[in-house]
Amino acid sequence: MDSCSKRGMSDGELVRGFNELHYSNGGEPMFDKYNGISIVAAGDGWAEGELEVSRHSLNPHGIVHGGALAALADTVGGAATFAAYRRGCVTVNYSMNFLRPAWGSNRKIRCRAQAVKLGRTLSVFGMSLTDDEGMEVASGNFTFYITGWMKSEEEKEPGAI
Repeated sequence: MDSCSKRGMSDGELVRGFNELHYSNGGEPMFDKYNGISIVAAGDGWAEGELEVSRHSLNPHGIVHGGALAALADTVGGAATFAAYRRGCVTVNYSMNFLRPAWGSNRKIRCRAQAVKLGRTLSVFGMSLTDDEGMEVASGNFTFYITGWMKSEEEKEPGAI
């Protein structure tokens, strides 16, 4: 059984465990790490993460791409769901509101996910994304379906990534 599927973990252990499982892919970076997204804090029903802004995360106008912001929110919401349930999840639905430009001059975009509803099989989280000055650049609502336990490398189906 993996280290993250146990209750009673400290916030730091939760973040380390999530990152170890989520960013391992036979030594290759997975989507989040490849795109500069990391989880920096988590607790029961909440998580915080960051997007390291690079030229690869910008649209042609020099603004952080909306898809990069949505990917950040999705990842942080998944971590918050994991923190609440200690189980894996998949995104069922989301909506984003882009409130102001997240200019490429920002070094990091931060996201906080907070539980709105923790159900038996579905969870809903509210997201707030802020720039270097703490200005909210986007907000969102995400719904996640709670799946089985997160699988270790040994438990994955043959050929699965």
